[in-house]
Amino acid sequence: MTEACEFAEAMTSLSTMLPFVARFDRATVLAQDLFVSLDRQKRSVSSETEDSAGLSATFVYQQLDRTVSFEGPDRLGVGDLRVLQGLLAMATAAGVGRQEANVAVTKVVEGSWQELVRTCGVRTRTPAVSGKRVPTSGGRSGYLQKSLGRLSSVKVRCSDRPDEVEQLLTLDPACDTKDGFRVSLSTELLGALGAGKNGKQYLKVVMEEARLLELDVARLLHFRLSNVNEGTVREYTQAEIEAMIWGTDVARTEAIRKNRRRMFKRAIAAVGALPGWRLEAVQSTRGTWTWRVTRPNSRWEDVRRKT
Repeated sequence: MTEACEFAEAMTSLSTMLPFVARFDRATVLAQDLFVSLDRQKRSVSSETEDSAGLSATFVYQQLDRTVSFEGPDRLGVGDLRVLQGLLAMATAAGVGRQEANVAVTKVVEGSWQELVRTCGVRTRTPAVSGKRVPTSGGRSGYLQKSLGRLSSVKVRCSDRPDEVEQLLTLDPACDTKDGFRVSLSTELLGALGAGKNGKQYLKVVMEEARLLELDVARLLHFRLSNVNEGTVREYTQAEIEAMIWGTDVARTEAIRKNRRRMFKRAIAAVGALPGWRLEAVQSTRGTWTWRVTRPNSRWEDVRRKT
């Protein structure tokens, strides 16, 4: 048995031992337009339209006076988010980015396609952009590879490192994709994975919850709401929650607007149906309506698995 096969087998056996938690940096979670519901639209936007081509998203750490920008040729949908969540869940479980005494920091996440499918909860169908069914074997790994390609095409720039331009992910060209994948992570993602001892913070996505959400808009909303601290309550306006799902993209037809209203209600209901979560419309003292979000304390331990 090859070393790659042994690793893949070990990762597969680990998948039944402990539910996954995925650590993320705040910028990747909250940068508007980094991930959006594509509304059956093309990923690449023509420069002839009023939208700028491709992907452009920015997040500002107000207290740190620090900016993180993302740019890429293709827009990223919820299918791409699912894959990134799976990668970060596997990386969190494997201790990637963690600083241990007398041990070099691991910056690479690797494993089998089957493990990634189980971890991220890839749907049996592609997003509605194509409407084509994803096969259950080789075709599914091909779908994952295409998504990894889109994620790796995203460039990350940080204001405190103006001369550095990183890829969000870097695929190892020497890796035989028949056996699995090997991916290096950007500094921002590694910072969240190693948070704690390195003095940085992170947001925690409970993957056991995320995998229950089959609806794309619900999966995306749940991801954004990981910014709500566990066991606490926050309020958002309707516009703020809509922006979590569709970003700055404007609904240009009545059909799209009608569909978004319907999907918004379904996303609210799906996330609110998760154990311990509550999303309810409340009226403020000023008479305006907001959405009050209650996030439960997690019953899943955020610990490194023992291999």
